[in-house]
Formats: sequence, C-alpha cells, structure tokens
Amino acid sequence: MRLTPYQIKVLKSTAKEIFGLRSDLLLFGSRVDDKLRGGDIDLYITGFNCSVDQRLDAKLRFLVKVKQKIGEQRIDLVFAPPSGHALKAIHRIAEQTGVLL
Repeated sequence: MRLTPYQIKVLKSTAKEIFGLRSDLLLFGSRVDDKLRGGDIDLYITGFNCSVDQRLDAKLRFLVKVKQKIGEQRIDLVFAPPSGHALKAIHRIAEQTGVLL
C-alpha cells in the first residue's frame, strides 16, 4: 500500500469525523499495489447512507480537510450505493480489491 502512516491516520480520522463512526474507508486502485508509481488516491466509503446533497456536502468537507493536512493530492471518493440499489462496475472493483484502512 503506497500511503504513509500519517496519510492513513488522516484519512481514517477525517472519514470518521465527516462520515460517522459506522463508516468504513477502503483504498483501491493503483495505490494498493506497491510495485506501481504515481496515481491518485482512490477511496471507497461504506456505511454512509444519506441523500445525494448530503453526500456531496460531506465529500467536499472531507476533501478540504484531508488536503489541508496532507497537502495537494488527487483523491477520488466513491460512495457505496444505498442498500437495495445495484452495484456499478466501480463499486464491484472497490469491494473486490479494496483494502480497509
């Protein structure tokens, strides 16, 4: 996993603060593979069920707080779909390959 211990700490604590204690944060994509270089930080959020407007607000607050602490990084944030909704390809990839932070 190509994140520093400090980055992991910031991501986890900010996720719990913004998305709640029942949320989980998974890292997926190229940053999971130690052999690769570069790439954005792809994160998958579970356990945060609310309206689209609330998700957008929470996403923006999360990204601002994280970037203030770890600096400018490309971060993609994907929310798990609400229960009863179909999984898209990106959700399946994140759930199959993601590493819980």
